[in-house]
Amino acid sequence: MSGIARRSLNAGVAAVEFALLSPFLVLLMVGIGDFSFAYRGQTELASALAAGARYAFTQGQTESGSTLTTDVTNFVTKISAVPLSSVTTSYNNNDPTNCYCVSGSPATFTAAACGSNCSTAAGGATAGQYVSISGSFSYTALFPLDQVFFGNPYTQAVTARLK
Repeated sequence: MSGIARRSLNAGVAAVEFALLSPFLVLLMVGIGDFSFAYRGQTELASALAAGARYAFTQGQTESGSTLTTDVTNFVTKISAVPLSSVTTSYNNNDPTNCYCVSGSPATFTAAACGSNCSTAAGGATAGQYVSISGSFSYTALFPLDQVFFGNPYTQAVTARLK
Protein backbone atom coordinates (compact mmCIF):
# COMPACT_ATOMS: atom_id res chain seq x y z
CA MET A 1 0.00 0.00 0.00
CA SER A 2 1.39 3.36 -0.93
CA GLY A 3 2.14 6.15 1.55
CA ILE A 4 -0.64 8.37 0.15
CA ALA A 5 -3.36 5.78 0.77
CA ARG A 6 -2.07 5.14 4.30
CA ARG A 7 -2.21 8.89 5.17
CA SER A 8 -5.80 9.23 4.01
CA LEU A 9 -6.82 6.31 6.24
CA ASN A 10 -5.13 7.94 9.24
CA ALA A 11 -6.91 11.24 8.59
CA GLY A 12 -10.28 9.51 8.86
CA VAL A 13 -9.30 7.86 12.14
CA ALA A 14 -8.38 11.22 13.68
CA ALA A 15 -11.77 12.68 12.70
CA VAL A 16 -13.61 9.73 14.28
CA GLU A 17 -11.53 10.00 17.48
CA PHE A 18 -12.26 13.72 17.70
CA ALA A 19 -16.00 13.08 17.18
CA LEU A 20 -15.99 10.52 19.99
CA LEU A 21 -14.00 12.61 22.47
CA SER A 22 -15.44 16.08 21.88
CA PRO A 23 -18.65 15.58 23.94
CA PHE A 24 -16.56 14.60 26.97
CA LEU A 25 -14.27 17.58 26.50
CA VAL A 26 -17.27 19.92 26.30
CA LEU A 27 -18.74 18.41 29.49
CA LEU A 28 -15.40 18.85 31.22
CA MET A 29 -15.21 22.51 30.20
CA VAL A 30 -18.78 23.20 31.33
CA GLY A 31 -18.03 21.50 34.68
CA ILE A 32 -14.96 23.67 35.17
CA GLY A 33 -17.06 26.73 34.36
CA ASP A 34 -19.76 25.71 36.86
CA PHE A 35 -17.15 25.11 39.54
CA SER A 36 -15.54 28.50 38.97
CA PHE A 37 -18.88 30.37 39.05
CA ALA A 38 -19.98 28.55 42.21
CA TYR A 39 -16.62 29.22 43.88
CA ARG A 40 -16.78 32.89 42.89
CA GLY A 41 -20.24 33.15 44.44
CA GLN A 42 -19.05 31.58 47.67
CA THR A 43 -16.11 33.98 47.78
CA GLU A 44 -18.41 36.97 47.15
CA LEU A 45 -20.68 35.79 49.99
CA ALA A 46 -17.72 35.58 52.38
CA SER A 47 -16.56 39.03 51.30
CA ALA A 48 -20.00 40.57 51.85
CA LEU A 49 -20.27 39.04 55.32
CA ALA A 50 -16.78 40.24 56.25
CA ALA A 51 -17.71 43.76 55.13
CA GLY A 52 -20.91 43.42 57.17
CA ALA A 53 -18.85 42.53 60.25
CA ARG A 54 -16.68 45.62 59.76
CA TYR A 55 -19.81 47.73 59.31
CA ALA A 56 -21.35 46.19 62.44
CA PHE A 57 -18.22 46.98 64.43
CA THR A 58 -18.20 50.65 63.42
CA GLN A 59 -21.97 51.12 63.80
CA GLY A 60 -22.07 49.01 66.97
CA GLN A 61 -20.21 51.68 68.87
CA THR A 62 -23.28 53.95 68.65
CA GLU A 63 -26.19 51.62 67.77
CA SER A 64 -27.50 48.42 69.30
CA GLY A 65 -30.40 45.99 69.22
CA SER A 66 -32.86 45.87 66.34
CA THR A 67 -31.58 49.09 64.78
CA LEU A 68 -28.11 47.61 64.39
CA THR A 69 -29.35 44.25 63.11
CA THR A 70 -31.57 45.92 60.51
CA ASP A 71 -28.78 48.22 59.34
CA VAL A 72 -26.26 45.38 59.05
CA THR A 73 -28.71 43.11 57.21
CA ASN A 74 -29.55 45.88 54.72
CA PHE A 75 -25.87 46.70 54.25
CA VAL A 76 -24.87 43.10 53.51
CA THR A 77 -27.79 42.62 51.12
CA LYS A 78 -26.95 45.85 49.30
CA ILE A 79 -23.21 45.25 48.78
CA SER A 80 -23.37 41.56 47.93
CA ALA A 81 -22.29 40.77 44.37
CA VAL A 82 -24.45 37.63 44.33
CA PRO A 83 -28.21 37.49 44.95
CA LEU A 84 -28.52 36.27 48.53
CA SER A 85 -31.24 33.81 49.53
CA SER A 86 -31.13 34.97 53.13
CA VAL A 87 -29.20 37.19 55.53
CA THR A 88 -29.68 36.83 59.27
CA THR A 89 -28.15 39.18 61.80
CA SER A 90 -28.25 38.58 65.53
CA TYR A 91 -27.11 41.16 68.06
CA ASN A 92 -25.56 39.68 71.21
CA ASN A 93 -27.40 36.37 70.88
CA ASN A 94 -30.70 38.35 70.84
CA ASP A 95 -30.04 39.54 74.39
CA PRO A 96 -28.74 43.14 74.43
CA THR A 97 -28.25 43.37 78.21
CA ASN A 98 -25.77 40.54 78.91
CA CYS A 99 -22.22 39.80 77.85
CA TYR A 100 -21.07 36.55 76.28
CA CYS A 101 -18.05 34.41 75.59
CA VAL A 102 -18.00 33.00 72.07
CA SER A 103 -16.30 29.80 70.98
CA GLY A 104 -16.38 27.30 68.14
CA SER A 105 -17.60 27.33 64.60
CA PRO A 106 -20.50 27.85 64.27
CA ALA A 107 -20.33 30.26 67.15
CA THR A 108 -21.58 29.12 70.55
CA PHE A 109 -22.54 31.87 72.98
CA THR A 110 -22.04 31.35 76.72
CA ALA A 111 -23.40 33.97 79.12
CA ALA A 112 -20.75 35.58 81.33
CA ALA A 113 -20.36 38.63 83.50
CA CYS A 114 -19.20 41.66 81.50
CA GLY A 115 -15.45 42.09 81.80
CA SER A 116 -14.82 38.56 83.07
CA ASN A 117 -12.25 36.32 81.42
CA CYS A 118 -13.53 33.64 79.08
CA SER A 119 -12.19 30.09 79.05
CA THR A 120 -9.30 29.09 76.84
CA ALA A 121 -11.85 27.35 74.57
CA ALA A 122 -13.26 30.80 73.87
CA GLY A 123 -9.80 32.15 73.12
CA GLY A 124 -9.22 33.51 76.63
CA ALA A 125 -10.80 36.84 75.67
CA THR A 126 -12.89 39.07 77.88
CA ALA A 127 -16.67 38.61 77.79
CA GLY A 128 -18.36 41.15 75.56
CA GLN A 129 -21.18 41.88 73.14
CA TYR A 130 -21.25 40.36 69.66
CA VAL A 131 -22.97 40.48 66.30
CA SER A 132 -23.46 37.28 64.31
CA ILE A 133 -24.19 37.50 60.60
CA SER A 134 -25.04 34.54 58.42
CA GLY A 135 -25.97 34.50 54.77
CA SER A 136 -26.67 32.05 52.01
CA PHE A 137 -27.19 31.95 48.27
CA SER A 138 -28.21 29.27 45.80
CA TYR A 139 -26.24 28.72 42.63
CA THR A 140 -28.03 27.51 39.51
CA ALA A 141 -25.63 25.39 37.49
CA LEU A 142 -25.10 25.97 33.76
CA PHE A 143 -25.46 22.29 32.99
CA PRO A 144 -28.36 20.42 34.66
CA LEU A 145 -26.19 17.47 35.72
CA ASP A 146 -23.83 19.83 37.57
CA GLN A 147 -26.76 20.93 39.76
CA VAL A 148 -26.09 17.76 41.78
CA PHE A 149 -22.61 19.01 42.69
CA PHE A 150 -23.06 22.79 42.78
CA GLY A 151 -26.79 23.28 43.42
CA ASN A 152 -26.81 23.18 47.21
CA PRO A 153 -27.23 26.48 49.01
CA TYR A 154 -23.92 27.95 50.09
CA THR A 155 -23.93 29.26 53.66
CA GLN A 156 -21.35 31.28 55.58
CA ALA A 157 -21.34 32.93 58.99
CA VAL A 158 -19.20 35.51 60.76
CA THR A 159 -19.16 36.80 64.34
CA ALA A 160 -17.73 40.18 65.33
CA ARG A 161 -17.09 41.52 68.81
CA LEU A 162 -18.52 45.00 69.34
CA LYS A 163 -17.68 45.94 72.92
